[in-house]
Amino acid sequence: MLTLDDVKRLAAMTGPCLTIYQSLRDEYSQVAKPETRLVAAIQEAGRLLEENGFDPGERDEMLRPLLKLASNTDWTGRKGSFVMFRAPDFTMAKFWPDEMAPRIHFAQEFLVLPLLPGLLSKRDFWLLSLSIKAVRLFRGSGKGLAEVELPAGVPRSLAEAGGFDQPDHTLRNRSTAGPSLGNMAGVPFGTSSAHEVQADYLHDFFKAIDRGIHTRLSEDPRPLILAGVTREVSIYRRINTYAPVLEGTIHGSPDVLGMPLLYAKARELMSAYSAKAMIETLREMDDAAGRGLLINDPAAVIEAARAGQVGRLVVSAAAGPHEETANWAALATIRGAGSIAILNTSQLATGMAAILRYRQAEQTEDETLQNTVPAAAVR
Repeated sequence: MLTLDDVKRLAAMTGPCLTIYQSLRDEYSQVAKPETRLVAAIQEAGRLLEENGFDPGERDEMLRPLLKLASNTDWTGRKGSFVMFRAPDFTMAKFWPDEMAPRIHFAQEFLVLPLLPGLLSKRDFWLLSLSIKAVRLFRGSGKGLAEVELPAGVPRSLAEAGGFDQPDHTLRNRSTAGPSLGNMAGVPFGTSSAHEVQADYLHDFFKAIDRGIHTRLSEDPRPLILAGVTREVSIYRRINTYAPVLEGTIHGSPDVLGMPLLYAKARELMSAYSAKAMIETLREMDDAAGRGLLINDPAAVIEAARAGQVGRLVVSAAAGPHEETANWAALATIRGAGSIAILNTSQLATGMAAILRYRQAEQTEDETLQNTVPAAAVR
């Protein structure tokens, strides 16, 4: 699946850039096979390249890797959409969980804006179900929970990790007997309570879990929700190295709660997390406006993004007529190591706003017109 790191790679590319979005399923289409649908989209892309002056050899060079992907990919059980990005000496193709409207875009930069709400939204998450008997990892989305297999070598249970059901039975020691105890070789004694020893085992067990899943979570960075009894979640929080982890917890034994209730509680936590993130973004905008660091005129946003001044770009979930401008600004912001936030259209009259790292220097009209910004980006 496409990640934010992939988008960073796309932002670094220069044109000509071809972007193709294709839904893999469509109830209203007579074409059922994803491969057939993709080949048709690629053929349409060829006509678009021809309109933009590509000769047959250049068209073949651009489209050949995409046709190869369409014919050699296993589509069994796949849903959602397939997105393809092609530029000279660069090809990327990824699955996307949602059904997207078919789209072919040709410009000097890739079209990433329609993907940003899904990548940046607070609807998707990771859920880690913690218990002594079974640790399970789930990928959560608007459609439910999908279990993700733990990486090889990661213990699935405390027993698999080498823990003990009755720690004191194993960790009993013997002390040398004194002369008054006759022929007894030693006196057995317990080193600590079962509760304390098991907590030590849990610490090591959960540390192995955290270490084992960290890379997997980081490949698709989403908020992590913990589910389990209070003591186990508390121990895991102390050793966890992944961020962000939601402050809220799904309390109780995951096995007892069951999947439907786990998902319902996770969605409640994500809704609260999304609302909090939106409030924080609006607060950041208010604070920036008070310091003269907020701009919302599309042309000014483009100029600031081009100059690397944008610390945080805020764009509408549906940019509408400002899509090309917002897309260009988003890519420029990513190249400048800035961040991006998504708000509802009603909260952004022009479809975008930028929180600047520093105040813009005064420019003359002639200087502004000399900036190398694509013409389509300032419509």
